[in-house]
Amino acid sequence: MRHHTLQIGPFRYHIESNVPNVETAMERLYDRYPHPAEDSWFDFHIRLIPRAIGSSECRLFLDHEQPFAPFPRNQAGAVLEWGMNWSIWLNVAQWLVFHAAMLERNGNGLILAANSGDGKSTLTAGLAFHGWRLLSDELTLIDPEDTRTIEDGEPPLPQMIPIPRPICLKNESVSLIREFVPEAIFSDLYPETNKGCIAHVKPREEAVRRMHERVSPRWIVFPKYEKGALPQWSRWDKAEAMIQLGQNGVDYSTLGAKGFETLADVIHHCDCWKFVYSNLADAVSEFEKLTSGRLEE
Repeated sequence: MRHHTLQIGPFRYHIESNVPNVETAMERLYDRYPHPAEDSWFDFHIRLIPRAIGSSECRLFLDHEQPFAPFPRNQAGAVLEWGMNWSIWLNVAQWLVFHAAMLERNGNGLILAANSGDGKSTLTAGLAFHGWRLLSDELTLIDPEDTRTIEDGEPPLPQMIPIPRPICLKNESVSLIREFVPEAIFSDLYPETNKGCIAHVKPREEAVRRMHERVSPRWIVFPKYEKGALPQWSRWDKAEAMIQLGQNGVDYSTLGAKGFETLADVIHHCDCWKFVYSNLADAVSEFEKLTSGRLEE
């Protein structure tokens, strides 16, 4: 059994496995991360093991719980990533946690909130290798207690917490990003998962090196891939954006009034947009309009 330790943003993982494609993922995707000593404190303990001696299936345990059904051995690397997300999703109650990507440019944070299949991760990967710093592909974390004062009379601005891990791509998006980002490093391809054919893209070195630098949110964008569509921006009503982002949250109601107020403060300070696209290169170019302020013209 191999033991791996990882520091990813504020979280420490201890991972045990003897499954070959998990070892490959650790070596290929996580070599840039800090590796705490094994006798350190860890937030999450994950174990991946064969279901039985000689079995073609594996099991994943978070501490002593088994959140997923047994899965084929050749999917273990993908299930590990889902288990790492699930650890945060189930256990982090002090912060707002949303199913959304987050990136940063010039000190300003971008939240990409979308439905499954709308091209969020593909767009995230495109931006993360073209001028934006990856903060997270799957989860957006907001700290209600860490705020910035903008000006007198304005609500406080809660901060985004980076957790930069490999970006999950599905089906046609894998070959698209291979072509769009030739220098990108990929995991193995994990076939026939419940999400289709999966691969993960290693974050750029800067994202890992700066993973403790928190960011103020500036934009919330709801992207949607539509075949053949030209890039198009439209204002997203802030009340609608708040409802949608709240529906993407796991502990929004658990935090009660504090959660509502924190999300309202984020929405207040952010420009909210809907964005339709079909061509990734065009989409990445369009996001220059956010940083230059040209969408306000």
